[in-house]
Amino acid sequence: MKPRPWLVLAVCSLTLLAGGCCRWRTRARPRPVGGATATVTAEEREMAALAFLAYTGELLTGSDDDVERKLAPCMVRELAEQPLTRERWQLAWGPAVYRFELGKFDDNMMFVVRDSGEPSHLAVVVRGTNAPAVLDWLLEDFEVGELEPWPYGTPPAGLKPKISRGTHLGLEVLQGMTPASGVPGDGLTLAQFLKQEAGTYPELAVDVTGHSLGGALAPTLALWLADTQAEWDPSGGARLEVFALAGPTAGDRDFARYSDQRLGAATHRLVNPFDVVPKAWAEATLARLPSLYLPLAPATDFERNAVCFALDVVHGKNYRQIRPDTPPLAGALEPSLTTFAGQAGWQHTCGYRCATGLVPALKPVSRDCRDFHPPDPCPVCPQP
Repeated sequence: MKPRPWLVLAVCSLTLLAGGCCRWRTRARPRPVGGATATVTAEEREMAALAFLAYTGELLTGSDDDVERKLAPCMVRELAEQPLTRERWQLAWGPAVYRFELGKFDDNMMFVVRDSGEPSHLAVVVRGTNAPAVLDWLLEDFEVGELEPWPYGTPPAGLKPKISRGTHLGLEVLQGMTPASGVPGDGLTLAQFLKQEAGTYPELAVDVTGHSLGGALAPTLALWLADTQAEWDPSGGARLEVFALAGPTAGDRDFARYSDQRLGAATHRLVNPFDVVPKAWAEATLARLPSLYLPLAPATDFERNAVCFALDVVHGKNYRQIRPDTPPLAGALEPSLTTFAGQAGWQHTCGYRCATGLVPALKPVSRDCRDFHPPDPCPVCPQP
């Protein structure tokens, strides 16, 4: 049996303490970041704001139904108070959550908002990793050592798309979630809700967005919706559009090609060039991580060995990003952060808020639905 990535990373630390090293050698030279950068549109900025709003209430505890009933009014309040959403977006379905057995915090969350000025326009928002939910990291983020066949649609001859086992699990969770009674869309799965909406609005417009893990799950969910559209939209009039922020790879080269064939023109991939997450799990970009912040924030031996062992896990899996030709955002290093981990954490969150113009337009969200609004962790943006 092949080792799970989280176990491999644990072994990495023991190997380092014992003085060993992995067989992979990561590049020590810094990789210059340059070339054309993406211009962020108003629509992309709004979708990015919704993706970050999905972290509201991630510290709530209780059964899935209890969390949903606590989270729904909290989310309504956030939507009403945020400058970029209060005039336009209203909660239409959810939020729906899912917590793995033995977990304390919910591992997945998704909600749908409606454009008040154009009721046929919906946005499906998928939350990224819930930071304190350990099982979310282990079972979805790091479960990349095995691939599962993509079971939907009709890929062209010669393509056999596969997604990571973690992405496969996350998609299954999203497909089955239903809001609790008293929460918008109660009792309906996302597909059932969209079928209801498509019956009301023949030209339904559905945007799908998410950040981090949500940046991998959102385009995967959108591809599933595209491949099953005949089931939830028999008339075929619905339009799908994807806004993926900071997402790691969801699948292999064939999956990326298939996704690009189906939804490439409708996919907006927002990538901070200094974010480590989108560089996982393709081997070529993963190997360059230790040199990403040189000379400001060099990786430690432990961090370099962690990358080495991650490379062992994904070797030969042929992970590839969707829309690989996407121009990056205008990123910048945070000069006050001189550790690799500190810089990586800032780049994965504040880096996107800065590059998409969400500082100071987006207020920090409440993680417990009591503290509205906590101090901003990234009040000032460095110059690109």
